[in-house]
Amino acid sequence: MVYKSFLEIVVSRLQTLMGNQADVSLRQIPKNNGVLLDGLCICRPESTVAPAIYLNSYYEQYLSGVSIDSIISDILAVYQENSHPDEARFRSFSSLPLARRHLVFKLISTEANKALLSTVPNLPFLDLSIVFYLIFDDGDTCFSSMVENDQLKRWNLDAGELFPLAQKNALSLLPPTIRSMTDVVRDMVSGHIKEPHDAELFDQILEEQRSAQPLYVLTNTTELNGAGCMLYPGQLKKFADAAGSDLIVLPSSIHEVLLTPDRGFSHYSSLSSMVSQINEEEVLQEDRLSDHIYIYSREQECLFTPEGDFAPIPS
Repeated sequence: MVYKSFLEIVVSRLQTLMGNQADVSLRQIPKNNGVLLDGLCICRPESTVAPAIYLNSYYEQYLSGVSIDSIISDILAVYQENSHPDEARFRSFSSLPLARRHLVFKLISTEANKALLSTVPNLPFLDLSIVFYLIFDDGDTCFSSMVENDQLKRWNLDAGELFPLAQKNALSLLPPTIRSMTDVVRDMVSGHIKEPHDAELFDQILEEQRSAQPLYVLTNTTELNGAGCMLYPGQLKKFADAAGSDLIVLPSSIHEVLLTPDRGFSHYSSLSSMVSQINEEEVLQEDRLSDHIYIYSREQECLFTPEGDFAPIPS
């Protein structure tokens, strides 16, 4: 079954099941780097808020052998878990005094998001852009919403005034975490190693790798849009001082960056080529941040591109 037919069948089946209780529709929802995802919205007549359930991944499940019936059941379960959003809270985000407590920021590629950047407030940072969004999480419900230009006009602010608010909130709402890549990999595979000898050998390999070229993962506690942690006040400075050197920053995705001490013998062009290749082969298009590395100078407290462009970390 081709993708278009799959979408039509899913919408038709769900509308039949919902009857007059809700309207089922499809919307193309823009994501990072110009990616459009197909979002299924199930909206009750009395509701003005309808969470989107993305269908692209469900089609992949269908192609791998999952039945339409199972997919419909799964979508209904997701809908039922999220069918009662706090609409009053959502509407209150139009009011600056309430919205400002939920305002945070993230980093995206400028070149890959030109259309999006024309519709949202943003600040340039090297070849990246700082954009703003609102998050709400009460333990039962979690949603986010990009801040758009019309909201900014209603608030009578500009992007430069948003950033200090978003930066302050991010530190408390999305606190940073740094873990060694060794520990991350160990956690990923620890449940799959059964023999004690294999575990010892694996630990030895990881420790040798740590000694050769230590890598650290910088993200936030949600592990979403964590590359923005680069711009948290003092974050890179503190880590660079502890390492006793400048840093090489490898942008593995919009969700995290990798840090490694710059000992002065790294080939920046080779590392940038590696980042570009990994992006192409391993990273989803909507998750890509940049195709080259950045260098952090702890003396100047600036980030540099390999070409020599630089920008200070906003304070």
